[in-house]
Amino acid sequence: MSGPIDRRKFLRNTALGLASLSLGGRALAASAAPPSPDGGEASAARPRLVVGKGPGARQDLDRALERVLAPLGGMAAFVRAGQTVVLKPNLGFPNAPAVRATTSPWLTAAVVRKVQACGAKRILIADYPCRDGDEILTTNRYAEALKGLPVELLIAGEEGQFADVAVPRGRALKRTKVLKAVLEADVHIALPLAKSHGGARFTGVLKGAMGVIWDRRCFHGDLDLHQAIADLGTAVRPHLCILEGLEVMTDNGPVGPGTLVAADSLVAGTDPVAVDAAGVTLAPLYGKRMAPRQIEHLRLAEELGVGRLEPPAAELLTLELPAA
Repeated sequence: MSGPIDRRKFLRNTALGLASLSLGGRALAASAAPPSPDGGEASAARPRLVVGKGPGARQDLDRALERVLAPLGGMAAFVRAGQTVVLKPNLGFPNAPAVRATTSPWLTAAVVRKVQACGAKRILIADYPCRDGDEILTTNRYAEALKGLPVELLIAGEEGQFADVAVPRGRALKRTKVLKAVLEADVHIALPLAKSHGGARFTGVLKGAMGVIWDRRCFHGDLDLHQAIADLGTAVRPHLCILEGLEVMTDNGPVGPGTLVAADSLVAGTDPVAVDAAGVTLAPLYGKRMAPRQIEHLRLAEELGVGRLEPPAAELLTLELPAA
């Protein structure tokens, strides 16, 4: 990864005119279950998980996103005027969007527009990539997709951008350093994509949260990977999860290239376990259909109370996303 001076220079000179941030200030404890934006419980009349499927997901992402979020109360149920909102897509690798190793830049741009319409004071797109951040932003076409939008990019790479957080409910992971921007934001929106992963078997919301912590090596060496991912889910929980399932990289993840299966789906919800469980069912993984409970970190996260693999029928809505 390039040094911080080069990264700041890149972001300063890009056509977007965006800024690289190194956020300081208070280090807030991560919440295991953040309150709904209005300070109360989510309405029992609304679903907590919406799965939208159909060719409309690919043809018109803005319209498809609007339809999927509407049963949850729309973006206005999560974002208020004057708030700071962090969007966390998967920006781990410098691959073209067609590889499906990173979240679609066009979906991220659509979410930015929804957040902007709610009057957010500040919108950040944040991740701690596995590869050089400058190359990622150009190769995966984020610079193109976000041109003209009022966003700031935080491509993390310095330990000072993270704050130490206890994980009191963790079985393997007891402490970790979490990106300050996530801890300090009013609203945290996870924007992963569904894909295979050689170690975790599936990457979605929970596995994607490793992109906001400083020390990932311990997950792959010192700790049981599945338990550590589940533990992290008790400490870092988005207010809203939007999972891209347009095409799923069904093998050779997380980097690819791998076998792609068209799923034409968007999944949105407030329960990260349920969102990931729905993502597992979108396409075969490694040549076979897998039940969500077969993904060990999802099963362990349910045990820890992070969410439910099988939400009640009243909390689940499946919609058709027809062609325009």
